[in-house]
This record gives sequence, C-alpha cells and structure tokens, in this order.
Amino acid sequence: METVYAIFTKGMLESRQSFLYGPFCIVYGIAAIAIIVTLSKYKKSNVKLFFYGVIVGCSVEYLASYIGELMFHVKWWDYSNDFLNINGRTCLYYAVLWGFLSIILIRYVNPALDKAIDFAIDKVSNNLLKLAISLITLFMTFDGLITCYALDNFLVRVANEYNININGIDAKEVGDIYFGEAFSNEKMMMTYPNMIVVNDKGEIIHLETVLSDVKNYYYKFGSK
Repeated sequence: METVYAIFTKGMLESRQSFLYGPFCIVYGIAAIAIIVTLSKYKKSNVKLFFYGVIVGCSVEYLASYIGELMFHVKWWDYSNDFLNINGRTCLYYAVLWGFLSIILIRYVNPALDKAIDFAIDKVSNNLLKLAISLITLFMTFDGLITCYALDNFLVRVANEYNININGIDAKEVGDIYFGEAFSNEKMMMTYPNMIVVNDKGEIIHLETVLSDVKNYYYKFGSK
C-alpha cells in the first residue's frame, strides 16, 4: 500500500520497509496488533472503529517516530508542513487514513486471517507450527538486530564522509569496515530513501539531498 502510494505521489517505485530484509513495516505491524487487541469489540460499529482507530493509529505512529529518533537518531517521516500536525510526527490527513484502515482491518482482513490460521491448525501438526513460529521469530530478531547495527554504522559513515554533525552520533567513532562494504550508502539509501536526520543545531536534513549522487529508488516512472 505504501509502495503504491509512493508511485502515485512521487512517481517512483521505492522501498517503504523498516528492516533490511523483507517487506516489513514496524509501524503497521505494531499498529495492527494494537488495533486488533483494543478495537475488536467494536467490530459492529464502523463509526467507533473509525474514531478509536484514529486515536490508536496516531498514538502508535507518534510513539514510533519518537522512539526511532531517540534510539536511532533518525526521522522516518516529517509532517511538519502538513495541516494539524503534532510535532511533525502525525497529522490530520494520516489520522483519517488510520480510521479507515482500522475498519478494513477489523471487518475484513483479520477475520480472513483468523480463518486461515484455524485452517492451518487443523491441517498442520503442532510441532510443525511451533517450528515455523520459532524460525520466523529467529529471522525477525536477526533482521532487527542487523538493521540497528547497519543503521548506526551508516550514520557514522555519513557524518564522517559528508562532515555532518548528526545529533546523537559521534563522528569520531569508526564504523565497522565489513558493514561499510556489505551495507553501503547505496544499499542503505535504497532501503531508506526518505531518511531524515537532525543536526546539532536542531535543523532537519533529508539525506537524499546530502547523498545526491546515490540512487535511492528502484525505478522512476517517466524517466528516459
């Protein structure tokens, strides 16, 4: 959905994933769990699903933005120029989208997934299901850890190569040579094309403007 949105708004096919491997978006994953846990009891009322979905979705979005900036020293998005935004972390436009997404999730998507899970439980042995869950958990843990380490190395490298004082990043630190090769500037910008950092003066810097020589999209429609 994010990818299609980017195609129509930016004319580009670009990455919208949170981790280095796999089409996973943390905000939607956590928000979906929060919405299912808190709003399933309102599944018969689209009005309640919408308005409570706005609250839950915006809360998760705000916290994800805040924690991302606190832990990784990056901004995944910035809505400072959008109408009725809260600290640039969420805004009215996306609040409305969260409301509609909550209706779709609770009324249609989650019931279908529940049926699929019940079918799998009936057809597949418990041991195989436990093995699948364990493997998925291990993969996601590995994916998350290596993403965090690669991001840290990337920001240290950018701070050094482009002489940027990124808030929370020690430019004197030396990045891991292996990660510099395996997760190059090209790899990181292709994965996170809209990454934003804040310098020591509190100024917002879009890395795509700093690394202007690095391609940050898979395909640009209309380009020759």
